[in-house]
Amino acid sequence: MYILFLLISFSSKAQVNFDSLWNIWQDTTLKNDTRFRALDDIIWENYVFSNPDSAIILAKLEIEFSKAIGEKNYEATAYNNIGLSFDVKGDFKNALNSYQKSLAIKEEIGDKKAIASTYNNIGIIYNSMGNMAMSLKYYKMSLALHKETGDTNSLGSNYNNIGIIYRVQKNYEKAMEYYLLGLEKRKHENDTKGIAGSFTNIANLFYEKEQYDSSLYYHKKSLEIHQNGNDLQGIAGSYGNIAGLHHALNEDDKAIEFFNKSLALSKQIGDKLSTANAYSNLGVLYFHLKKNNLALEFLLKSKKLFLDLNTIANLESDCKTLYEIYKAKGNLTKAIENYELHVMFKDSLDKMDANNQLYQFEAEKAFEISRLTDSIKYADQILIQQAENLAKEEQLKSEKQRRTALLIIVGLVLVSLGFVFIQLRKTRAQKVVIEGQHQKLNQSHQEITDSINYAKRIQDALMTSTVYMKDVIPESFIFFQPKDVVSGDFYWVYRSPKGQIYFTVADCTGHGVPGAFMSMIGTSLLNEFIIENNLEDTAEILTNMRKQIIKSLKQEGADADNKDGMDMALCKYDPKKKTVQFSGAYNPLIHITKNEINHIKGDNQPIGLHTGRKLPFTNHEIKVKKGDMLYIYSDGFADQFGGERGKKYMSGKFKKFLLSISEMKTEQQDKLIKEEFTKWLGKNEQIDDVCVMGVRIT
Repeated sequence: MYILFLLISFSSKAQVNFDSLWNIWQDTTLKNDTRFRALDDIIWENYVFSNPDSAIILAKLEIEFSKAIGEKNYEATAYNNIGLSFDVKGDFKNALNSYQKSLAIKEEIGDKKAIASTYNNIGIIYNSMGNMAMSLKYYKMSLALHKETGDTNSLGSNYNNIGIIYRVQKNYEKAMEYYLLGLEKRKHENDTKGIAGSFTNIANLFYEKEQYDSSLYYHKKSLEIHQNGNDLQGIAGSYGNIAGLHHALNEDDKAIEFFNKSLALSKQIGDKLSTANAYSNLGVLYFHLKKNNLALEFLLKSKKLFLDLNTIANLESDCKTLYEIYKAKGNLTKAIENYELHVMFKDSLDKMDANNQLYQFEAEKAFEISRLTDSIKYADQILIQQAENLAKEEQLKSEKQRRTALLIIVGLVLVSLGFVFIQLRKTRAQKVVIEGQHQKLNQSHQEITDSINYAKRIQDALMTSTVYMKDVIPESFIFFQPKDVVSGDFYWVYRSPKGQIYFTVADCTGHGVPGAFMSMIGTSLLNEFIIENNLEDTAEILTNMRKQIIKSLKQEGADADNKDGMDMALCKYDPKKKTVQFSGAYNPLIHITKNEINHIKGDNQPIGLHTGRKLPFTNHEIKVKKGDMLYIYSDGFADQFGGERGKKYMSGKFKKFLLSISEMKTEQQDKLIKEEFTKWLGKNEQIDDVCVMGVRIT
């Protein structure tokens, strides 16, 4: 049999396990279930991730065996294994096709838990194909079915996968919401491996936001769990993630150290894909460091492994870098060879992408056709049932009526099918024309979008991370909801060497990109005056910021056109003295103690040019005690139109709402503020950026 020609290298331990399982599979005296499980274990333990082509061959054996004994459940499992193997290979069309075959069998036998699992797998494939809408649809179908069946063990993965879609869509708040739901569920189930995975996802989210310190913190938490469980594959993955972070922080010596640790462990456990990735990462890193000899050594090793695994995307990237190295070394023959390979693999990827998109379209149309065809069968079954219940003397008449009705249904369905096929042909013909017409428009739109997203990454990097904020002020929250991708509101937190804690919320002129530019200026000035120049007086800080903004923006004279600036509430909390020094530019401080509101107004002038006199800002000193709540915020919440009558929320109502939640835990307050704003907003458009900070005195 062809199975004898499978080639893979085993460690001695793995070889013993393979031999043992293979002997069980070959023993026809054993129960069918025992034999099938042995073959399935061989596929999962030895082939799916390291040699997917061999896994597919073995899974086809599973299908032959399942059909021979009439076991549908085994057949569904086999198609699932084939789907996963094609997914590892990057062949998403065949992966989706295999998962759909598995799904059809599971629906036939009514295994709801297995159906939910396959929905999840199909969601993963649509994610890989870039169809986020379909991916999210299947993930949510999986989540709903798992809840229905009470399969709580799978909810953590469902939440996690939905979070990934929102992360890809740049909806970071939603992504974090689902990641945290997944983490909570996994903690409840005591799923340590799942908890580590949740930490990794949260770390990746912070990495994408370029909040590298927060990302490193969560990757280390994930690593600690893997180490405690002696999960070598998990440890290797964490080492690789931490290495990538050090590279992003320009700490390349540490990056090399952790990539080497990842490589050593991947080789030890025989994970060819992880080993190839580690070689590739080291090669690319050495290339950037202009150490071409070392880069060449590692990239040639990764290229060989990727060729064995037939992972085209990795080969395309490696060959491109090898071309650059050989060109720099003057080896034109090797340079051309790798450039041609790079082009060949890139063309293959482009064709796969085009085929995947066409397959998605055809699959959706095929589903519609199948649904219409099923309606014929269903109508026929109903009419047959009705005919059988009629009296014998009416049978002929009923039969004629049934045929007539069935013919009408068939006619309608055929018309529908004709319409579907005509639309399919039109869509294919129009696709090329539309793509050509919109290519330039899309390119311009994409450039603008990329620029705005890049501005957001810069803004996020300058903004205080929530992890740092929680470290400095454990009992606190921040509700931050920009109107656009980037925001004119910003918040900032800093603990000085003396232990004094500065925190602020500011509202810059405008929102969107103009507001974002002002927010970056505001953040930079706070860093300059408080961290670098060690100014401690809040009024003096605001006054200096005003001078610098007027100077930087050339705001000369009361009639100057440029009146950009910001409103701000700045606090300095001394934990030892239990005092808060506050200065405000328009924005107030709300101090709630013993269920009473103390409203401290800011000065009626902005940080920037305005029509009135430039007076010094005022310091307000207040005594606080344990349990008190402090709130600072921009005007976005109070000015938002909404509710049943579409009116402003108003500041008075907002203060009463803060009072109503002030005795709750800060996490609960954060949740209630989000719910209140969402409920008030309803279907109205958000008119401004919103930022609310709450701080509990401890």
